[in-house]
Amino acid sequence: MAVKRSLQRLGAALLLGACLAAPPRVAAGAELSGMPPDVSEETRSGAPLPAPAAEPTPEPELVPPVPIGSIEVPWPEGVAPPATPIEVEVALLIDESGAVTEVRLVRGAGTPWDEAVLAACRAFRFQPARWNGVPAAVEVPFVQRFTAPEPPPDEEGEEEAVLDAAIEGEVIEMGTRRIVPGAAIVATVGDRPYRAESDAAGRFSLRLPAGEAQVEVEMPGYKRFLVAETLPAGESLRVRYLVERISYNPFEQLVIGKATRQEVTRTTLRDRELRRVPGTFGDPFRVVSTMPGVGQMFSLLDYPIIRGASPGSSGILLDGDRIPQLFHFLAGPAVIHPEFLDRIDFYPGAFPIEYGGYTGGIVDGITRAGAPDERRLEIGADLLNTSLFVRQPLGSSVTGTIAGRYGYPGMLLSAFSEDVYASYWDYQGRLDGRTAGGRWTIFAFGSFDEFGEVHSDGSAEANLQSLFHRLSLLWHQGDDASFDRYELGLGTDSILTGEDEGDEDLLDPSGGTTTQSVTTWSLHPRASWRRPLTENLSLHGGLGLQYRTTTSNFVITDDGDAISPSDWLVQAGAFVQLPWWLTDDFLLTPAFRLDLWETESASRGSVDPRINFRWRVEQNEAAQLWLKGGVGIFHQPPRSPVPIPGLTELLLEEGLPAALQTTVGSELDLASGYFFDVQTYFNYMDPIFLDLETNGAVGENADAYADAYRRGLTGRSYGVEILLRRRQVGDLFGWISYTLSRSERLAPDGWKAFDFDRTHMLQLVAGMRLPRDWELGARFQAVSGRPVSPWGEAVERADTFTRFDLRIDKRVVYRSWMLDFYVELINTMISREQVAEGSDSAVPYIFPTVGFRAVL
Repeated sequence: MAVKRSLQRLGAALLLGACLAAPPRVAAGAELSGMPPDVSEETRSGAPLPAPAAEPTPEPELVPPVPIGSIEVPWPEGVAPPATPIEVEVALLIDESGAVTEVRLVRGAGTPWDEAVLAACRAFRFQPARWNGVPAAVEVPFVQRFTAPEPPPDEEGEEEAVLDAAIEGEVIEMGTRRIVPGAAIVATVGDRPYRAESDAAGRFSLRLPAGEAQVEVEMPGYKRFLVAETLPAGESLRVRYLVERISYNPFEQLVIGKATRQEVTRTTLRDRELRRVPGTFGDPFRVVSTMPGVGQMFSLLDYPIIRGASPGSSGILLDGDRIPQLFHFLAGPAVIHPEFLDRIDFYPGAFPIEYGGYTGGIVDGITRAGAPDERRLEIGADLLNTSLFVRQPLGSSVTGTIAGRYGYPGMLLSAFSEDVYASYWDYQGRLDGRTAGGRWTIFAFGSFDEFGEVHSDGSAEANLQSLFHRLSLLWHQGDDASFDRYELGLGTDSILTGEDEGDEDLLDPSGGTTTQSVTTWSLHPRASWRRPLTENLSLHGGLGLQYRTTTSNFVITDDGDAISPSDWLVQAGAFVQLPWWLTDDFLLTPAFRLDLWETESASRGSVDPRINFRWRVEQNEAAQLWLKGGVGIFHQPPRSPVPIPGLTELLLEEGLPAALQTTVGSELDLASGYFFDVQTYFNYMDPIFLDLETNGAVGENADAYADAYRRGLTGRSYGVEILLRRRQVGDLFGWISYTLSRSERLAPDGWKAFDFDRTHMLQLVAGMRLPRDWELGARFQAVSGRPVSPWGEAVERADTFTRFDLRIDKRVVYRSWMLDFYVELINTMISREQVAEGSDSAVPYIFPTVGFRAVL
């Protein structure tokens, strides 16, 4: 059992720091933008318009649609002017061509105003929105404001006005300094309106009579802007109008028109779903713990146990590459700054064939390339760390980004113990460029953690250090339908441990003070291609190679047998899949993968056939109903139970862990913004090496289990997963996830519960945007207690654990920057949670934190 205890104690130290963290809107007359009259910046000289003080910053992910031509709503025929202004709010669904495909009434004013707006909006045309440069379908808000029309001219006609004044300027988005093209500027002098439109640079020029003018700026997605201007004769008024968005969430304009999915089990999370979920510290990777099928060792440690598989059996990835250590020590944040992430793709099973070498699930963080003219400076701080994110153009086609965090968990740790210390830092640096033939990326990132003890004389000694660096070079050409993608990854990982004298359980059975370390260097080239073969059939294939060398004096003993990482490892893999639309509603995707592993002591190979299907049973304007399923074989090399830098593939001579995964389910996608998904699954795992287990085998089966831990266990998991999700449409988002499952291991006397089996897992997540840029979020979870004696004759379980988290966010928008402030309270119920072996280890805790983020 020494192998198991060694790896798991090291993993626990890596994750918990020796477990010390536990207690702790628009048309003529439409209202879309708003500013008080004193926010215009005016000069009364006739000199040319000066350049802005700083270049505007574009919306990071999504370029909004721009109106083409008039977006005025005609006055309802035969209807008298209202005594007071009337407002009608709708949501416009704009497709990839810029056409309005649906108009949904959000806030009506009754007949005939609603009908007039609905009819007019269907004829609007736009330049389509662009998502990372590609046309995309979106939803945008639109508010029409009806006021009394201008009086008609008298019978003899009005005398031509003398246009002896002018307004020249630019329209800028408040808080971000982003230019606003396509905005309508309406200046009313007397009873007559004069109109202009901002160009691609956000600039406009408008000639009109001298005198008092009421100026309104109209643009979809922005609050009402109205300002009074005094226009002297013969002069030109220079202005800069700062208009405020209805929402500064770049995903508020929700991408609706996506390509039909091929995957059976994927859940994709974006923006508010990643950064505003209570209990996650705003960390995108932690949100995965709220998904169906995901358990945890301890609720503050978000390494996922996906469908009963140890975290080391699941891929925790960044752009498809394994992250050696996802979270910092002491339940710290992930090692990647949240602003680098565009989305999280989560696959609890039946994941795509390109993800090789895993038998559990996949969590893949997909980063976002910087736009050519994107500028962003963000500074953040909370009780545990300070962060920086900077993005800046470096020429006409290259964008550079740097980010990093420095952590000081010791400040919080000192409240519980004065004998320990901890610190961490991470960094990310990236260059994104575009050429006529494609796009390229150079991405480097790394992380360092240290945990140790403070002696009575004030000196400090490190007991555990981990460090890794990664460099990735990428070239991509083509689009989603047909592309070539080439990558080269380089990396180094290391971990260093120190043990106190007399500790015979870990690393050195003879006792004494020891320092042991592992350092690896790796090279990982890979390539993938996609080509359409016919209208209904395409080919997706790829190749990958990994070469790794290891320098180590890290030796784990197991009853006299020494286990240490291999000196070198070569891995080669190839895959191919053929998405095939047999009919317009039935997609069949057969796939095949071949992998080879070799070290100085062993060679192993695997063949993984898989097949998935998706069948659209029903489709109409209100909903789509799909049936889906998949079955496949999955292999991986033996790994440590939790990801540890330097300790990757171990015990290859024993064989390859394998799993048979089967999934069947259905999903209902409603146009109203709700999504319902139900899946059933059965996974058979044989063999399992180095399994995650903390309580230890007991009774007469202890020796047999100890041998099987190294030589291979057999396991199975099965269950039902349900997800009801409200997409990010409007002010409300959230989901309810529920899992009914069993995870078991085969003992000599029959199937026994896995140590981290959770029969029932319920998660409720909700976020509500409130007036004045406040947002309130809540999260509730209830999970069955895990077994505390799974290998005994009668399985005992800890008590059911419930937790309720709250989060309050406030955004303050200034002229050229924004300030986000949040307060988060984790486990407001101060519930007791089991953190170690035995039913008496449950402890109550509450974790409050505050933080801010300034975006300049």
